[in-house]
Amino acid sequence: MNRPPISVVIPCKDEETHLVDCVRSVLGWADEILIADSGSTDKTLAIAHDFCETYPEVCRLVQREFISFGSFKGWAVNQCRHDWVFVLDADERMTPALRREIDKVLSKSDRPDAFLAGFEHRFLGYRIRHGSWNHKVVRLFRRSVANYDAKAVHEKVVVSTGRVGVLKGRVEHWTCTCLDKWYQKKNRYTTAGALERWKRGKRTHLWDLALRPIAVFVRGYIVKLGFLDGLGGFLVAVDDAFTVFQTYLKLWAIAHQRASEGLSTPWPTAVVQPTLPKKRGTLSTQGLY
Repeated sequence: MNRPPISVVIPCKDEETHLVDCVRSVLGWADEILIADSGSTDKTLAIAHDFCETYPEVCRLVQREFISFGSFKGWAVNQCRHDWVFVLDADERMTPALRREIDKVLSKSDRPDAFLAGFEHRFLGYRIRHGSWNHKVVRLFRRSVANYDAKAVHEKVVVSTGRVGVLKGRVEHWTCTCLDKWYQKKNRYTTAGALERWKRGKRTHLWDLALRPIAVFVRGYIVKLGFLDGLGGFLVAVDDAFTVFQTYLKLWAIAHQRASEGLSTPWPTAVVQPTLPKKRGTLSTQGLY
């Protein structure tokens, strides 16, 4: 069975807890593993360097400052050596069944140019297979005809040919294992979401704060069958509702502050992180380890 070579892109920032298991899940299968870091300050870079030193023929490290999710992932994809790319977040794992399925579908001559993948989430130890998180997104694609848009949040892969297939296997996603880090991630995410909405001319109304979170909870927990996941499904639905509330509250705060300052122009449309620290001489924007 011959399939084309695959580059696995692993976007990460401060993922010392997850990176080892993520990389190991594709070692021996991927033809290239590209660890794309956006300014880690924990042990993530040390872990990445160790993999690059141990598996120099497969693993590479690239770094760049974070501008937006879509922009960063699109840039990382363009650093790959191979046309076929699978994007695997650091808190995700490639399963053996999914690897075998990808080998099979890419071995066909009439294959599509991209594939949707589903997820099996873990939230505080609970297995989540229903609710609003039960959806598929493009993760496997040919970078010659597809790449990410530049959205700050809810970034997606745009496939110019429109030829998209569906993978049956699921990616394991260890969504939340530590509430402190989860809240930090949510804070960054909702800030980016509020800025993105402000850029598009959106403003907060009373119903956005009072009714939209309730609607999101009902959709995830009832309509999308989140209740089938028990307490875990309830927690996810509540988390989704609070995320929406926080996003629109921040959008209101942006408008309120701009009005109090007598300004009509928007805030910056991206959350820019600090300049990358220099370590071990491999930190240029386009640098490869």
